[in-house]
Amino acid sequence: MDEKRACVAGVTGPLVLRERGGALEILAGNVVLLSSAALETEFAFGRLAGTLAGSGAVRVLVGGLGFGATVRGVLEGTSPETRVLVAEKMAPVVAFVRAREPAVTSARPLDDPRVSVVEEDVFDVMTRSEGCWDCILLDVDNGPHWASFRTNARLYSPGGLAVARRALVAGGFLSVWSGYAADAFLPRLREAGLAPSRVLLYERGRVRARAYVGTRPVGGSAVEP
Repeated sequence: MDEKRACVAGVTGPLVLRERGGALEILAGNVVLLSSAALETEFAFGRLAGTLAGSGAVRVLVGGLGFGATVRGVLEGTSPETRVLVAEKMAPVVAFVRAREPAVTSARPLDDPRVSVVEEDVFDVMTRSEGCWDCILLDVDNGPHWASFRTNARLYSPGGLAVARRALVAGGFLSVWSGYAADAFLPRLREAGLAPSRVLLYERGRVRARAYVGTRPVGGSAVEP
């Protein structure tokens, strides 16, 4: 079977960008983090920018490019005025996806004029953008308890969630993609001052992932226990 590989540094070893049998994959060791053969949950995750925020989602931050499916979902679910910033810290991933976009998403979402891409850690982008984002979508790991980079673990810590909360406008929301049930993360969102909720994400009619959502309250209202 024809196979092409490229490696970048990950949490415990190289992340592998693999093209095999017509499918693209990102692996950490032997664990497949993402496959172009199963992107429905990423599309649905991106569309949350429209379904949860409606036409009000003018500024959207996407943490993690993946294969561009989340970005495409955002574009399909929001208005022409929406602006999307994608923060991807692995330059090889950006190059890998740009070269193969049509094969993966049947489109070129990164060429959309509403989209900008920075090769940077999403944590750093959030840190310097207080009160900026209507929606922050984090799809950088398999979930809040499984970090592909050691530095990603801080995103789900009390300090990282505080950074995310400050980066949101009042009424804006943070959403974390998870490939497994991580309901223990909901109290952590609440403790960070975000109203927690969970959205099921489907692949071929079956629940294959979840979005853990934390909404910043409007005004000085408190999050209900």
